[in-house]
Amino acid sequence: MRAIKIFLLGLLFGACSVAKVDYDRNTDFSHYRTFNFYPEMNSGLNQLDEKRIVVQTETFLAGKGFVKSDSPDMYVNIFSRQYETPNNSSVGIGIGSGGRGGGVGISGGIPIRSNSTTQEITFDLIDAGKEELIWQGISEVKLGNNSSPEAREQAYKKVVEKVLGKYPPGKK
Repeated sequence: MRAIKIFLLGLLFGACSVAKVDYDRNTDFSHYRTFNFYPEMNSGLNQLDEKRIVVQTETFLAGKGFVKSDSPDMYVNIFSRQYETPNNSSVGIGIGSGGRGGGVGISGGIPIRSNSTTQEITFDLIDAGKEELIWQGISEVKLGNNSSPEAREQAYKKVVEKVLGKYPPGKK
């Protein structure tokens, strides 16, 4: 039952947009086998969320055959931009009166839910030897302001899978 609740919360609060990718067409991506995180990474996330996305990234890349190394072929840099998304759901209340030749009306809206936070998360893959950007993926995640740790973890897992699932270019 708990797994179903987490899944539903993930669907409700963890909706992701389509991942956008860009890359250097002259790069041979088959040479990259090891990774580590960029030494001066400043993700813009709080420590808990940064840890969640780093763990999900490590797990995903290991599943694709990459090995974490102190002397990597490529660095992973993650950063985010976040903004509040206003909620447009409300209940309208109105009072009206009218007659021949005149009328009075009052109305208002009461919000049903609170605003949510949208995070645009960018993954940069950098050639460690050249210090050059070789691949970039961007996606968004929407989180309710009261999202549970489990829902946040699931949302970040989906972002990592959606974005890094498009690496290397040309493979599905």
